[in-house]
Amino acid sequence: MIQVELVVRALKNYFPNLRFEVIPIKTQGDRLLDKDLKMFGGKGLFLEDIEKNLLSNNIDIAVHSAKDVPFEIPDGLGLIAMLKREDTRDVFASSLRIPFFKMRKNARIGTSSLRRSVQLKFIQPELEVIPLRGNIPTRIKKIDELNLDGIVLAAAGLKRLGWEKLITHYFDQNLIVPAIGQGAIVIESRIDSDINVLIRRINHDETELAVKAERSFMKALGGNCHMAIGAYASIVGKSIHMIGMIESDGKIQKEFIIDKISQSNEIGKRLAQKLGENR
Repeated sequence: MIQVELVVRALKNYFPNLRFEVIPIKTQGDRLLDKDLKMFGGKGLFLEDIEKNLLSNNIDIAVHSAKDVPFEIPDGLGLIAMLKREDTRDVFASSLRIPFFKMRKNARIGTSSLRRSVQLKFIQPELEVIPLRGNIPTRIKKIDELNLDGIVLAAAGLKRLGWEKLITHYFDQNLIVPAIGQGAIVIESRIDSDINVLIRRINHDETELAVKAERSFMKALGGNCHMAIGAYASIVGKSIHMIGMIESDGKIQKEFIIDKISQSNEIGKRLAQKLGENR
């Protein structure tokens, strides 16, 4: 809902007389908080019900976390615009204010992500990683309920909630490679909708270039919730810098690539090929 508020605010800056009706939609992903999403179809469960409402003309636009959007979206829909990206890093949050690298070796760490789990275990093999789902307030609450030393989650969510004080460590993107699209808010709409002209006004071009590069990496690898993959692209001058990560046969592989911005749609594919050649 906070992400929706950010989109509404951005649109009102350009179109102050535009009126909005916010329609909350509880998705199957929201209803399966005690289940492993990999058994039911993955992160796409957070979009399916919303996309059905888009295709049925019940709603005009949908607001998503870019990292929740699979590389395949239904025919007739498109990712129309992206807001300027928030902090892309993963962070360690602890109600006891314990820094990550000062924890006991066999600390209990909660996370909802296979990608985070395998990278955390690579950094500290003796960690006990506890599966953890739910919205951010729910996960924070479970630190005490499950006797956790802390949890790992995206910096963007905590910052948007104003809960940065819980963060005791920011992980460099080269150490824990973020999820594809992490930190970005994307607006989905019908591709033939007249409203898309308005939506494009709030698009942040650099964010769109970077996230599209990351999504091309995901598509080339056939990424889904059964795979531990991550990618992070950044625009530096007229170049795009990108790191990709995949876990295969218990080993984590990472590769880097730099190219011109004009190659943003191809750079992810080439990065995936580099990782494939080294497997």
